Amino acid sequence: MPNAVVMSRYGPPEVLKWAGVPLPEPGEGQIRIKVRAAGISPTDLALRAGYLKDSIPLPPDAVLGFEAAGTVDAVGPGVRGTSIGDAVTALLFSLGGYAEYALASIWTRKPDTVSWTDAAALPSSAEAAVGVLRQLDVTSGETLLLFGGGGSVGIIATQLAAARGIEVISAVSEHDEALARELGATPVRYGAGVAGRVRALGTVDAVFDAAGQGVLADAIALAGGPKRVITLSDPAAADFGVTLSQPSPDRAPGALDETIALLADGRLRLRAHQSMPMQQAADAHRQLESGSVHERVILTLP
Repeated sequence: MPNAVVMSRYGPPEVLKWAGVPLPEPGEGQIRIKVRAAGISPTDLALRAGYLKDSIPLPPDAVLGFEAAGTVDAVGPGVRGTSIGDAVTALLFSLGGYAEYALASIWTRKPDTVSWTDAAALPSSAEAAVGVLRQLDVTSGETLLLFGGGGSVGIIATQLAAARGIEVISAVSEHDEALARELGATPVRYGAGVAGRVRALGTVDAVFDAAGQGVLADAIALAGGPKRVITLSDPAAADFGVTLSQPSPDRAPGALDETIALLADGRLRLRAHQSMPMQQAADAHRQLESGSVHERVILTLP
């Protein structure tokens, strides 16, 4: 029996347990991956804590993880062009990445020049970045305010937007200001008074909140209303009339193929990350929430 990091209930990191689970069988159009690495996303933390249980309810004994990289172990009916043994990276809308084996319906081949940890760090962040930029419909010449520009989603969104001629104002902490500039954005210090600092730079056409919570009032004021404000995980979105953008197959089809090619060619930079054994997922969540780790954490298996 294979193992996975099972979430026994909503709550603190301690609810995550390494336990035996049935071997999943791929269905129509699915592959089964023998996982080598799985990324921890900010949404994973919010899901585990129960902040999103009304909008994204989880089944009992859920296995978190929107992204994983590994080798194809089995293919389901209807799968073409992918064979057992292929190295792939996958976007897991049904979760399940924190496991020895995961099922995927959306995947792409991992280039040899991309490491397992980079491949696992890409999918959910890239899909969110591409998807929200499309939903906001920001175009060349417009100005995008990005909260959380130093995070895994924000770093990708900044590069994609800047490459399209969009002016990016990135609200970041002090230690990420230099990074924001390197990626093509104008940094502003995140925190109290941020709205005034943004206004000093000019008008804002749209706001992408990749930070989590607590910025929507400022975002709406700066954008002139909630219409072009989107958040990834703020549970107060509905109270502000703001769109809470959720992972779905329709949000950014093709995002993984697009961004893995950029990554392989050295044209896309990811947030710095460190690895931890998958069995230590609870410790990883705890460190991320406490702020003792500022890098992305990728869970790995031999």
